[in-house]
Amino acid sequence: MLEPEDLKHRTAVVTGAASGIGAALAAELGTHGMAVVVADIDVEGAQQTAAALEERGTPALAVRVDTSDADSVQELAEAAYATFGSVELVCNNAGVLTFGNVADSPVADWRWLSSVNVEGLLNSVHAFVPRMRTQSGWRHIMNTASTHAFLPDPGYTGLYSATKQAVVAISRGLRQELAPEGIDVTLLCPGQVVSRILDSQRNRPERFGPNAAEPFGTGVIPIGTIEPEEVARQAVTGLLAGAEITFALGESSVFREQVATWTRIVDQAIVVDRS
Repeated sequence: MLEPEDLKHRTAVVTGAASGIGAALAAELGTHGMAVVVADIDVEGAQQTAAALEERGTPALAVRVDTSDADSVQELAEAAYATFGSVELVCNNAGVLTFGNVADSPVADWRWLSSVNVEGLLNSVHAFVPRMRTQSGWRHIMNTASTHAFLPDPGYTGLYSATKQAVVAISRGLRQELAPEGIDVTLLCPGQVVSRILDSQRNRPERFGPNAAEPFGTGVIPIGTIEPEEVARQAVTGLLAGAEITFALGESSVFREQVATWTRIVDQAIVVDRS
């Protein structure tokens, strides 16, 4: 288990850091003395986040990255190491969301969601893990999933939930694989965060087809129960503890009840051999 001061003079890379959880993570890590590489497809937002960090005395570098593009993520890794010499923490936080029925949503929606939420994570692993293996001492990867990965009824977010379930599976496997090499992996699962994720499609590349419907608008989530800054604080607490999974939930969250419902479904489905 690390102490907060153990993060000083180390470097973190945070994707999706132009706003929301990513920007809050960058700020929280900066308060603990880390240098931060602020990475986002929204380069202007990344530059604003980095400028705010530098005003508070945090060394920061803004880099445009398209996490769905393996070459772009390799360039991010090269920039991070060229500027700071090492990277001790990679926060794979970039994520996007669409709404729609599974049966009616075009495959292009799935390709976009999975290219960012799943392949983006893998692109980061392939870009950073080989470099981190050449280092010694504390090294850590934090992957942002969602409570949606555990919901029994994903509703109009079936495709999104599927990508977050993949993040859970990849993270748990990666944790076991890298543990013998001294690289730790933590899974961050926020609940309904007050963020701009409803406006994810503002950065959707044309190659993934037209935007999906946005039935809840593109503003801040109206049913958010936790602020990004609180998510970031809980995330760093889990990080320091070396936790396998950290849930960041608002006080009014019904997540525990939803998980209990899913547990009952599983219990009822298991056939017990009584012979």
